[in-house]
Amino acid sequence: MADMIQDMLANAVHIGFKRQYWSPKMREYIYGVQNDVHVFDLYKTAKMLEEAKKVLADATSKGKTVLIVGTKIQAREIVRSLAAETGHPYVDTKWVPGLLTNFATLKRRIGTYVTMEKDLSMGDTTGLTKKELVVQAKKVADLRKAYEGVRDMKKLPDVLFVIDGKYENLALQEAKKMHIPVVALLGSTGDIDMADSFIPCNVNSIKSLRYVIDQLKGSFARPRQDAENGSAKMKKIEQKPAGKVLESNDIPAESDAQ
Repeated sequence: MADMIQDMLANAVHIGFKRQYWSPKMREYIYGVQNDVHVFDLYKTAKMLEEAKKVLADATSKGKTVLIVGTKIQAREIVRSLAAETGHPYVDTKWVPGLLTNFATLKRRIGTYVTMEKDLSMGDTTGLTKKELVVQAKKVADLRKAYEGVRDMKKLPDVLFVIDGKYENLALQEAKKMHIPVVALLGSTGDIDMADSFIPCNVNSIKSLRYVIDQLKGSFARPRQDAENGSAKMKKIEQKPAGKVLESNDIPAESDAQ
């Protein structure tokens, strides 16, 4: 345990948001304030991390699907990498409203996107002018951003795994309405009532997020056949550039905390 605490300190897992931006519901998991920033009690973080591992491992060992969600800049590359390694669906750029609560309709839209993309890739654009072809290509690119990570998701996920539940509040609300269990990473502004299992940690640091996800990664493994099928599908994932990101010890501004 002592080694784990030292590793979490080295990876800035203990850093929360500025103390004026916080959720009283997180009080139990906060050790104190340092340099005007809330600091997590890492012994409790370690305990919650182990509990989250068990929840995820129990679900995936039964072949259940986990939808991985992380759309903030710091999380996008991490989400794509985790999805590629584990074969689970993902959302990494924008949460599409109704993805869970109106899945039947969204599923048809995803099917339309897949067909349009296939037609473009095979050159099946008979009857389209050059201008119409440009418009079609742009539409496909926009749809790809929204649906690429869930294009093979045939039914609602069994579990939602979310990086920064405060930032992904809409996803948590939809999961709650659909009675889908949620495992979330929560910063000091998080709402613990929106997650069935959570890990109090630094959700703004790439270094922290990578450490926590590395600890959890083994719990996402599904039965071998499912994993092989998922991995084959996930080879299609585009390694899109993540853009400029914050460094490990950057403290979020007010707009991030709200």
